Amino acid sequence: MRIGFFGGGTDVSPYPERYGGKVLNCTIDKYVRCMLRPTDQPGVTIRSLDLQTISRSVAGREWEGHLPLPQAVLNAHPEIDGVEIVMFSDVPPGSGLGSSSALVVAMLKLLDAAFGLDLDSHELARLAYRIEREDLGISGGWQDQYAAAFGGMNVYHFNGNSTIVEPVVTGEAALLELEASLVIGFVSDRAMLTRSVVDDQVRRLNEGDTLRYHHETKAFVDEAVKLLRAMRIPDFGRLLHDAWEVKKSFSPHIASPLVDHVYTLAREHGAWGGKLSGAGGGGFMCFCCPFERRLELEDALTNAGVRMRPFSFTSAGVHAWSAQ
Repeated sequence: MRIGFFGGGTDVSPYPERYGGKVLNCTIDKYVRCMLRPTDQPGVTIRSLDLQTISRSVAGREWEGHLPLPQAVLNAHPEIDGVEIVMFSDVPPGSGLGSSSALVVAMLKLLDAAFGLDLDSHELARLAYRIEREDLGISGGWQDQYAAAFGGMNVYHFNGNSTIVEPVVTGEAALLELEASLVIGFVSDRAMLTRSVVDDQVRRLNEGDTLRYHHETKAFVDEAVKLLRAMRIPDFGRLLHDAWEVKKSFSPHIASPLVDHVYTLAREHGAWGGKLSGAGGGGFMCFCCPFERRLELEDALTNAGVRMRPFSFTSAGVHAWSAQ
């Protein structure tokens, strides 16, 4: 999965096709994990351990049970038969860390390794996007699929039919210092998660009142990369605050009263800045703070009901292996 730092929303159609999107994110050690094994029975069985749900194909691709994402992946490959797939996620649904896309990418990588689909990383990301956005009609952008496929700290340039992946080259100390200054925690606001925040953003973009904010959001990416390369982490954190103020202008549904409360509390306890990861509503929030105030910030957020989670950056994207 990934933490999106800057540029989120500019990867959502129609903005990248019209103006070119740009996003800075980094993968973290939170995963969707899948296992495939052959069976001696026809059909496909999918077991979601964390959702405690089983789905089976009974005739071709007629499914019993409701697991739409993995079902759609298998529907894209109707030739695959006689297997069981078991999966679970390190974080709950609605995390804002790109877990849905990570699941689709992980399943595609699993099938690629088992059946020789011969997909490179770009093909993997684009197929995952098609399954989510076109086959299932789930609103969203491109960054989650690409982050899961490529991994690491990257700037992604989205230009309609092409995507450029630009690794952010820094000294190791810069990423370690940023990691040491970041905390993440889960904020559950189920009422807000029922809203289609992305659809509302797209509607407002098409009506013209958020186009300027999208341009401003994209411009933060280049500045953030300069600060990171110069190891100016306090300024990176302050830029997160500036970007969050702009991102809230995308839609009134991005920051719920609970999210606003948590954000204000974090600033009172030392955070230079932060953001809600993902489209908005609820999910994981990320804050950048001085190292010496990190425990104070974590305690304050925990007491406010935020479920804090340790994490580390990762440099690798999805991978698969075989075992007996």
